[in-house]
Amino acid sequence: MNSHTACDWRWALPAVAGGVIVAVGAVLPWMSLFAGLHSYSGITGLYGRLVLAGGAVSAIGGIALLIRPDPRLRVAIGVWGAALALFATWVLLGLRTTTRQLDRHVFLLPRPGSGLFVVLAGALVVTALLLPSRQSHSTGVRGGE
Repeated sequence: MNSHTACDWRWALPAVAGGVIVAVGAVLPWMSLFAGLHSYSGITGLYGRLVLAGGAVSAIGGIALLIRPDPRLRVAIGVWGAALALFATWVLLGLRTTTRQLDRHVFLLPRPGSGLFVVLAGALVVTALLLPSRQSHSTGVRGGE
């Protein structure tokens, strides 16, 4: 039973931690103007709120995985993390386009914030649930012994 509990934590921890990281990234600044004097948090807009909700779903899914370990739930949470990672990448590309367009205005000095990069990192942590689980192999004969 002890190894079963460790197995549960092995999959629940990345889901919960990744979801929390995604939620923190949603609250952090996604873009700043005027050389950082004015910053925009992710939750200012719809995409940031969606990312915050997505991080919460990942964390709740990790808790559910701890309570009721199921390989299908682990895969579903991993797919959810991959969807979050794709969404964060898409928003990052849009942010890059926006900052390039605003860069034409001399006084705006637009810069990307750290929030979306944190979201992407957290989503990749959740996506790690898609990695195949290591089965404990019995110790066989090694090196001709």
